[in-house]
Amino acid sequence: MSTPKEEALLALAAKGEVEQNLANLSFCPPSRHAAFAAVVAALVGTPAFPQPLRFTALALIIASVYLIVRWDKRRLGVFIRGDRRGKTRMVTFPMLVLLSGLYLTSYYFSIVRKEPGISLALAALTFIIGYLGSVLWQHIFVRELNAC
Repeated sequence: MSTPKEEALLALAAKGEVEQNLANLSFCPPSRHAAFAAVVAALVGTPAFPQPLRFTALALIIASVYLIVRWDKRRLGVFIRGDRRGKTRMVTFPMLVLLSGLYLTSYYFSIVRKEPGISLALAALTFIIGYLGSVLWQHIFVRELNAC
């Protein structure tokens, strides 16, 4: 019969092993980072489209998010949200502010100033930011899991 201390140590060891396995599985292929970047870039680029096409693009973006969630669940068994507790929030929330600013700027130039080319340039910039942000988020997430 084991003591409560031994049981606690075994439970902690099991928790550490699960976290290490999750950390090992969490290394996304470049295509996963590109998928996220494409979704946010497409969103920033939508104001450049004519009104009916904009709604179609938004529907495709929502479908893409659903497919990315399914992809992650198939690969990891779970979907890990970007706003989870921990140091990854230091990537998530600044990215949210930056991407929102890019979207609003895109909207302004396409809808108000009638210069859709700027929206497309902002979408290209958003792809780069989204890709790098996704890689950084993953790096911090894996480092956090390995630290436990």
